[in-house]
Amino acid sequence: MVEAGIHEGDLAVVKKTTQVSIGEIVVAIVDDEYTLKTLARDKGGYHLLPANKSYAPIRPEGKLEIYGVMVGLVRRYQ
Repeated sequence: MVEAGIHEGDLAVVKKTTQVSIGEIVVAIVDDEYTLKTLARDKGGYHLLPANKSYAPIRPEGKLEIYGVMVGLVRRYQ
């Protein structure tokens, strides 16, 4: 999610909820795997967008469950 300003080692602050809006950064469970992505929707249904050009959008083959929405970020400086 580097293009969203989220870098390796950062800690995402997540509010547990299933009520989220399109365009929010969410923690989602896709086919039994957790991921942090932007929630999107089109004619094909709900999917997840990475904020990194190296990765493709995620369209679940099975179940897509929303765990929560990102509400903050903690960055560690060493």
